[in-house]
Amino acid sequence: MTWDDYADGWDEDEGARAYSRAAFECLTRLADSRGVPLAGARALDFGCGTGLLTEKLAPVCGAIVAMDTSAKMVERLRQKIDRFGLTNVVPTTAALEKLVHQEPTLLADGFDFVVCSSVCAFLDDYFGAVANLVCVMKPGGLFVQWDWELDREAEEPHGLTRNQIVQALTASGLKNTQVETAFEVPLGGVTMRPLLGVGQKPT
Repeated sequence: MTWDDYADGWDEDEGARAYSRAAFECLTRLADSRGVPLAGARALDFGCGTGLLTEKLAPVCGAIVAMDTSAKMVERLRQKIDRFGLTNVVPTTAALEKLVHQEPTLLADGFDFVVCSSVCAFLDDYFGAVANLVCVMKPGGLFVQWDWELDREAEEPHGLTRNQIVQALTASGLKNTQVETAFEVPLGGVTMRPLLGVGQKPT
């Protein structure tokens, strides 16, 4: 299966909705504690899916670029943009490397926040992606990711280790990094505890 196959029912999945609510609350607290205002900010929602986090950011942020390679996921987001009048959200299915050349104006002003909600563990080149994303951040901006922690004993191990996240963030030049349990969310009858990884671009 591909992510396109999940698009139609994603917004109705209570686990996905609970995750996005918890991620937004986590981001709000983080922005306050780091002194980087979320109000009026430029944000890049990398791996936005159907936009469950984007739609929560839209009333607060000044501008959002919502990026995902799944055309059907982004189409669901486009429908919500039209339905809710989210005029400050620009969706795209272009990969970051292509976007730099195809629509450079979208990236020219840089981003105060780059958020990656449950996407980094699925990337073929996690370290390279973080490095590229940091390049489009403003000085002082925050890189924030939420991902499942790798359980090597699981039947189908998936996720990232805390050490992998620290290494990726620091290798990309981010400072004041932290990796910790982000929040608790019920999913499929169990309580899941995704990791928060955050780093700040030097000023």
